[in-house]
Amino acid sequence: MNFLQEKGNLESKQAFNMYTREITGALIATFILAIILFAPSFTFKLVLFGIFISAFIELCFLIRRPYWPSLLVIFFIIISLFFVETYEANRLLFLYSILISVLNDSGAYYLGKKYGSRKVFPKTSPNKTLEGLILGILISSCILYLINFQEVLKLNINYLDQQNSFLFSILIISSTIAVFGDYLESRIKRLADVKDSGSILPGHGGILDRMDSHIFVIPVFFILVGAIL
Repeated sequence: MNFLQEKGNLESKQAFNMYTREITGALIATFILAIILFAPSFTFKLVLFGIFISAFIELCFLIRRPYWPSLLVIFFIIISLFFVETYEANRLLFLYSILISVLNDSGAYYLGKKYGSRKVFPKTSPNKTLEGLILGILISSCILYLINFQEVLKLNINYLDQQNSFLFSILIISSTIAVFGDYLESRIKRLADVKDSGSILPGHGGILDRMDSHIFVIPVFFILVGAIL
């Protein structure tokens, strides 16, 4: 009876955590969309600076040997801080680049649970599967290519407006980098022996937990499409 009660309590706790995660995720998405689409220039830059600085502060508490994973994340945070002006000038492209990691992560998670069997990072990210990662990369790249092809977003970047045949390759590269960013942050947390980088976001952890792959993907994508001159 005790076993059944414990099992029921565990399932209830997991359901509650998932519910909390979904609500927090929806609030985060609404907030980010509002900032990108409607916020004045100063507010947009201030929010981005706040997010990147918060991620940096959380990272400082996690740094352990070997140092190279943390130093690499710091390097890309600094790059993003320098690119904030460009992000503000190309807000829809910024939203487009955010979707790379979002769709990748969602595709890898849901399709990996259904079709995944081979573990790729068993010690660092035991739930990641090779099938999930591949499907996540492909799903993300295909959807975003179609979004641009159908002109769902007016990105105002000549490279994209011309429907350049290399766009799909750029999306594949960027989506693969998202996997690397996610792995790197998981590696940092594993070295620090913590589950999350913080607790500010219920069900998600810290700012760094939500920014892991974005920190790498966004600047790299902007450079690849020629938005950074």
